[in-house]
Amino acid sequence: MTPIRALVVDDEPHARANVLALLQAEPRWQVIGACDSAAAVHDALAAEVPAAVFLDVRLPGDDGVALARQLQQLTPAPLVVFTTAYDGYAVSAFELQAIDYLLKPFDDQRFRTALRRVEQALASAAARTAGAPDRYLQRIVIRSIGRVQLVEVDHIDWLEASGNYVELHTASASFLHRERLRVLEDQLDPAEFIRIHRSVIVHRTAVRELRPLPGGDYSVILRDGRPLRMSRTYRPALDALTADR
Repeated sequence: MTPIRALVVDDEPHARANVLALLQAEPRWQVIGACDSAAAVHDALAAEVPAAVFLDVRLPGDDGVALARQLQQLTPAPLVVFTTAYDGYAVSAFELQAIDYLLKPFDDQRFRTALRRVEQALASAAARTAGAPDRYLQRIVIRSIGRVQLVEVDHIDWLEASGNYVELHTASASFLHRERLRVLEDQLDPAEFIRIHRSVIVHRTAVRELRPLPGGDYSVILRDGRPLRMSRTYRPALDALTADR
């Protein structure tokens, strides 16, 4: 099995050593470098782009949020797990679709949960690259106190990020699913579910109309009349939404 190659970024020696030790105990993972500054990260990326980056927020010469934005521009973009003692950056991390946000001090089990999320996201991405549509989700299981709900993926009109959750909207109901939007996106058929905003994915069959807005944005009108905004960053989604399939 090909190891998952990771880069650890933290300017605190003790915190960096802790993450390194936890990763070295995982047989599926391989550490390719440990950095203590933004400059060291750039040097490491010049040699190799890892599959995952464990990233502190406050670093000499830059901050982790800015670095995460830069990582998004790489192809393929590494998956980011923030590791920080500061909770004030969580919103920025969610907007960047980081896989997880670990607040120091975190225990071993919490770290392993983050690893499993990365592994799941990488496996889903690999299935998409291999062109295996049967690997896409057909239904989503939502567990809550006292019941388990099954939502057919084909019935979902649109999805919206909500912190550590995703709101699933069908024609008749809405559901709150504990998962990150980026992770769930990797499990959905990209030919059917199109990202139109950093926090919104729409089912192409639910789209009735597209209306241009000032500034390059679009209003995506669903079949029930609900308008959703497509930011100009996701303008390539127009081709996916209008493709004849």
